[in-house]
Amino acid sequence: MKVKRFLSASMQDVLRMVREDLGPDAVILSNTKVDGGIELVAALDYEEELAPQDDVVPNLIAQGEPNPSQLARMYADKHVKLQREMDTARRKIESVKSKRNQKVEKKHNAELVEQNNIDEKSDAIRKEVERTESDWIELSDMRAEILEIKGMISRQPSNTETIKSARASSLLQQQVEKTLQSLCLSMPIQKSLIESIKDQLDFEGAWEKVGRQIEGAVTVDRTEIIDHGGVVALVGPTGSGKTMTIGKMAARYVMKYGAESVALVTTDRYRIAAHEQLKVFGRILNVPVHTVDETNNLDAILDSLSHKKMVLIDTAGLMHSDACWSEQLQELKLSKHDIKSYLVVSAVGQYQVMCSNYYNYKVVGLSGAIITKVDEAVSLGEALSFLIDTRLKASYFTDGQRVPEDIHLMKKQDLFERAQALLNSSERWVTINSNEAGLMQDSFLFHTA
Repeated sequence: MKVKRFLSASMQDVLRMVREDLGPDAVILSNTKVDGGIELVAALDYEEELAPQDDVVPNLIAQGEPNPSQLARMYADKHVKLQREMDTARRKIESVKSKRNQKVEKKHNAELVEQNNIDEKSDAIRKEVERTESDWIELSDMRAEILEIKGMISRQPSNTETIKSARASSLLQQQVEKTLQSLCLSMPIQKSLIESIKDQLDFEGAWEKVGRQIEGAVTVDRTEIIDHGGVVALVGPTGSGKTMTIGKMAARYVMKYGAESVALVTTDRYRIAAHEQLKVFGRILNVPVHTVDETNNLDAILDSLSHKKMVLIDTAGLMHSDACWSEQLQELKLSKHDIKSYLVVSAVGQYQVMCSNYYNYKVVGLSGAIITKVDEAVSLGEALSFLIDTRLKASYFTDGQRVPEDIHLMKKQDLFERAQALLNSSERWVTINSNEAGLMQDSFLFHTA
């Protein structure tokens, strides 16, 4: 038997070297990775019966480094043992498969019996393992998905909780709706506000949000009209408080800038003694008062007052069906002077009447609105709705007869705070009955008109 060691950088090279040196009948006894590549031991004319017994190998090793012959026998012995073990494993596998496949078709059994090559059986086992691993992975993925679905289901509120939450939300919206109705806001504004509080859980939070939205929707003039100077006309229907407001504005101006640079003008030449109240204010404030009539038109009077820093015009409160009403508006609209007109709106009026006056007077180009008689109103929702819907800038509001104490620069929160104060001062209450109280955290009382 010829034994020889081969060394090369790759397995392909070392096998080629074995074939070239020992021929195709060579037996590979071992292969080992070493520094620099692969070390392979091969034998020619290998005889298994010459393999050493189990007690020979230790003796050979004890004698020192084995020679190639001894090394060949050692590897040959190891190879014989491995071959026997593989044969035993093969027979066991064939026995198990034979028992398992007794009822399988003869053709399939014949194919299994013919698979006596250990490499093919190893490949079959490998594939079976791969299929098992694949099935296990698939089962694991399915289990993960099931657990995720169970988690999602567990996080969902129960039907009872959903019903309770829906009922609580409905009761909250009903409570806010009743309060808004008592506030006398217009229906479109009420619906919009109710829609905006669907995410709220308690009345206090919902009402606070309602207040922020109402205040945010009201537009105000942050500076006073009298600070701008120029020519300012107050327009509006009879009884809206135009003349009293003119007097308060004039007094406010005199106190701040003096009487020398302000003048009053009235265009109400249609009613007997209509200008008398304005003249009373003029005498008290020592401010000149001029009346537009057949001999003195509006532009002529304004020309004569061009040296004044502030001119306040009080107009006649006429019905829009009156021909004189149209004539008066034409004087304002067609004047060569830059006249800023403000609509005077009484807080005690109805919302529809306020809007009607707005459409009648907007032809003159309204610069804003003044809300009067706030102290006489039983609710301020109409005035709030008017300002929100028309988007007119609110300049002043008045709340009494005192001059000039009862005129104030409008702030966003003024009317809403006063509207709530009116609700809180009334005698009617809105409550939640005891059966529903548990759904709303705590029962509460809220004043409504």
